[in-house]
This record gives sequence, structure tokens and C-alpha cells, in this order.
Amino acid sequence: MRRAGILLLTLVLLGLLSAPAHATPPAAAKAVGQSRSDVVAYWTAERMRNATPVDAAKAGQGPKAAYPFTRYEPATYNPAHGKVFFTDGGVNYVCSGTALASGNESVVWTAGHCVNQGPGAFYTNWAFVPAYKDGARPYGTWAARALLTTAPWRNSGDISYDEGAAVVSANASGQTLTDLVGGRGIGFNRPAEQHYLSHGYPAARPFTGGRMFICEADLALRDTSASPPTMGIGCDMTGGSSGGGWVVGNDVLSVNSYGYGNLRNVLFGPYQDGVAQQLYASASGS
Repeated sequence: MRRAGILLLTLVLLGLLSAPAHATPPAAAKAVGQSRSDVVAYWTAERMRNATPVDAAKAGQGPKAAYPFTRYEPATYNPAHGKVFFTDGGVNYVCSGTALASGNESVVWTAGHCVNQGPGAFYTNWAFVPAYKDGARPYGTWAARALLTTAPWRNSGDISYDEGAAVVSANASGQTLTDLVGGRGIGFNRPAEQHYLSHGYPAARPFTGGRMFICEADLALRDTSASPPTMGIGCDMTGGSSGGGWVVGNDVLSVNSYGYGNLRNVLFGPYQDGVAQQLYASASGS
């Protein structure tokens, strides 16, 4: 995804950066009209294999930034992290997401552009696969019953508020998501200077989208072209990693959102403030 020189780490072409919309309502939501069984049936192994990011290969252009990081595949996958699949305009796409502890035990946290065009429609066939690995779905496929994002993202594509959530249906056995896989915590208004573990499923070259990776890095810079400024860390993950959680301790403090074509090996994520907190509260109560 490309936005005025910015590469969103998945999929669709979006508009220009917008002025912040602090006065707008904190969340926009849409109930999903599709049944759980229809969404699960839609996502065959072939469709999952073939769902790829658009323009993600361009993320490697430009000079390499000198911000240190370590990137590795975890020896054991934490099932709170997983791969996201959805359809927009008849095309199948991929993102990443994190199951969160919540009152309804059903919240997946991701990027706003992984649930909604920003501005524009919410997506269809939205599903979360915890601990996805090379086509294996050890904890099943979880279909969304509601999709949510911040009002600034939904109304104007404000990159500072590129946060989204899905509320998923119980599985065929009646289990809720975090009852089965557990869930991360989430934090808001924390200091930006942290040591982050960014999780994701990069799908553009040289990655295949089949495996989870973690970038471990300190905060490197702030993008002051966004308001409030977004946060940047060293990382070489590519398209498909969008929406993957930045974990500190056990809490998600941001998500993979975008990169610049002329700044290699840097990922940016939104600073989770009160707007993100109200989004989480809305998703938890759905």
C-alpha cells in the first residue's frame, strides 16, 4: 500500500495524510452481515496462500536506515498473535493481528487499514488465524462479527489513528477466542521510549507470509509529519505485517502501520492515546 510516499504494510491504495480529527467520535463500527460458517468456508488453503499485499515489494527501495534491530522467527508461536485475512473489491488480502484480553474474550487488535479503507467501506470475509504457520491453523479460523476503527481513520484516513479491531464469533465448539488462545494486555498513553517486540507476518519479498517474525528494537524516531507523531523502529518486515502488535512486557502499545519507500528498514506505528483506548472499550463491549 502506498500513500503519498508512505507504504502501508498491506494492501489498498489510500488518500493523502489528513489533518487530525480530535473532535470526531472515537470509534466507527460495522456489524458483519456474513455468517461465521460462510467466512470460514471462504478461506480455503488456496485462497490463504494466494492472498498477497499490493505494492509491498516497493518497501525495499531507498537507502537503508541505520537503526539497529534484531529480527527472528520465534521458536514457539504465541497463539495470541496471528494472521488476518479479508476481501476488498473482490481481492483477497493479508494483515497481522493480536488477540487481546477483554470482557467479551473476542477482540483482535490490528491496524485501521486492515479493517477499513480509511476513508471508505469496511472489508468482508474478515478472519483471524492464531499462530498460523505454513498453512497450518492449529487454533482454527475465527470470523469477525463486528469490525471497528477510530473515527479519524474511518473519516479521513488519519495515519496517526491507524488502529482497528475485530470482534470475532465463538468457534464451532462455543469457545471464545481468548478462552482458547489467551490474550495480550493493551496499554495507552505510555511513554513512547520503549524496547518493542513487533510481531507480524510479512508476505512481500523476501518473505512468503507463511511464518511469524518478531523485530526487537528500541524507539528510533518520531514522524512529526503526523499529528500526534507516530513512532518508528528499526525493522525489515514487509507488507502483510500490518496490524502486528508492538509488545512491551505483555501489553500491546502500537501496531505495524506504514513505512517510507526512501527509508528502508524502518516501520512506523501509531501512538496509542485516549482515542485508541475508547476504540478498545467499544470493541470490548461489543
